[in-house]
Amino acid sequence: MIAVVDDSKVVEKLGKFPLPIEVVPFGWRSTERHLRAVFAEFGYSDVRLEIRLKDGEYLRTDSGHYILDAYLEEIADPPALAARLNPIPGVVEHGLFIGIAAATVIGHPDGTSEIREF
Repeated sequence: MIAVVDDSKVVEKLGKFPLPIEVVPFGWRSTERHLRAVFAEFGYSDVRLEIRLKDGEYLRTDSGHYILDAYLEEIADPPALAARLNPIPGVVEHGLFIGIAAATVIGHPDGTSEIREF
């Protein structure tokens, strides 16, 4: 996979933007409780988790799932957090693409781009 982003997405440490977590609608509150427990293990005892809305309704992905946005400020150990999120019942996917992207293409406002390979 190659990720294509604009330069506003490039950060020193992950967490500047909310972490999107795609969850199955059935039992999503239970999934939310599991997420909170995992976040507490990582030192986020009072994490802000918000279900994403569109036009006042719960946003649904193309697969019909919900998105929970986790406001973590800074993610110290993304691979460890990803490993703990993956097996939570109801979690479909999350925004920590650990070991998935082979490269990133970063676009700049002046029309130039750069490629970072992993």
